[in-house]
Amino acid sequence: MQRQEINRRDFVFTEDFAECCNKKYADYCLHILCLKGAARFVVGDSVFNVIGGDAIIKSSGKPISIIHCSKDFSIKALLISWQFLNANTPQSSYNAIGNIATTQNPVMPMQQADLERCLLDFEEVRRRLNQPYHNFFADVLRRAVETMILDLYDIHARMTHRNIKGVSQASRILQRFVTLLQEGLYKKERSVEHYASRLFITPKYLSEACVAVSGYTASSWIEYYTTQEIAQMLSDRSKPLTDIAYELNFSSPSYLSRYVKRTFGCSPSEFRKRLK
Repeated sequence: MQRQEINRRDFVFTEDFAECCNKKYADYCLHILCLKGAARFVVGDSVFNVIGGDAIIKSSGKPISIIHCSKDFSIKALLISWQFLNANTPQSSYNAIGNIATTQNPVMPMQQADLERCLLDFEEVRRRLNQPYHNFFADVLRRAVETMILDLYDIHARMTHRNIKGVSQASRILQRFVTLLQEGLYKKERSVEHYASRLFITPKYLSEACVAVSGYTASSWIEYYTTQEIAQMLSDRSKPLTDIAYELNFSSPSYLSRYVKRTFGCSPSEFRKRLK
């Protein structure tokens, strides 16, 4: 993917949890470090609790609604636009796993050393962003963001005890399955049965392999790639819904609208309004 130029508006630093939940940041990925206190919030139909020492990693899609924050609840947050992240995310086998995981549960427990490391990562991104005179400004800023993301991947992998380099049969099946998805097959085929037949295994075995290695079902992987594609297409406001439905093999624009409502928590038109 072509790398974009640096725009300071792609980065937002804040210590206000309510600001993180503002709809104007619907197309930003939220990286929130909880320093102390506790809070309860809702994403879609799910309620989550967070305490000091936890992180909240929230991708675009369904917004956060705050239920309650303790008086001493404090955070440091770095919001980065998905436009920037899509062009500059480090190449890692953990990209999809991390995104699926945080979509289903945005709260990530951390050890104190991890929290301190992430705080340093935030400050390094801020420092590099404030050095536009650097001869290699764009490159060093991207490296700072990449380091932060890889640190978060490392923490998540350790906290969930996942081996991201497995060479088991299940790992090879998952790798072959993801390769089919990355080739864009999900644009036309979204049934587990289809992918299982391409891999010469049963749908049950495919799902079991996916869960064993990544913790997520084959359906979750297909939905992840599909929703990312839909979000990218909807970001082009000139693109008619009928064209998106046709390109992604939905039977009708209304079926696509129901799919978007279920996965993003809003209609396609509402999603586009959030991007303004």
